[in-house]
Amino acid sequence: MRQWRSIAKEAMDRASIIVKFLCLLHVTDAYVVSSNHVLGPSMLPTLNITGDVVLVEHLSHRIGKLGSGDLVLVRSPLDPNKTLTKRIVAMEGDRVTFSLDPTRSFSSRSLVVPFSF
Repeated sequence: MRQWRSIAKEAMDRASIIVKFLCLLHVTDAYVVSSNHVLGPSMLPTLNITGDVVLVEHLSHRIGKLGSGDLVLVRSPLDPNKTLTKRIVAMEGDRVTFSLDPTRSFSSRSLVVPFSF
């Protein structure tokens, strides 16, 4: 009987270590850093068209440390199961000039990025 008790205690100790590790892995993946596969032509030449694996850190947006030039991953409004990769081109208060028709230079517009409340 004593032998079974020591085997059961050792099994419970090992199971406890595994559960703690899986909890740490989940928290790390959900709140600190995770990997994501991104593909498509919109981020050329920074990211490969056939797909790249990127590390995504989840802390910058929580503490407000995003800036122009940063890449962000967002959920698609049309398909919530799809993740889109976008680059921040301007922050609040910045002026953005863009062309509606790239073949005509006189068709450009300029807007100021509004402040959020």
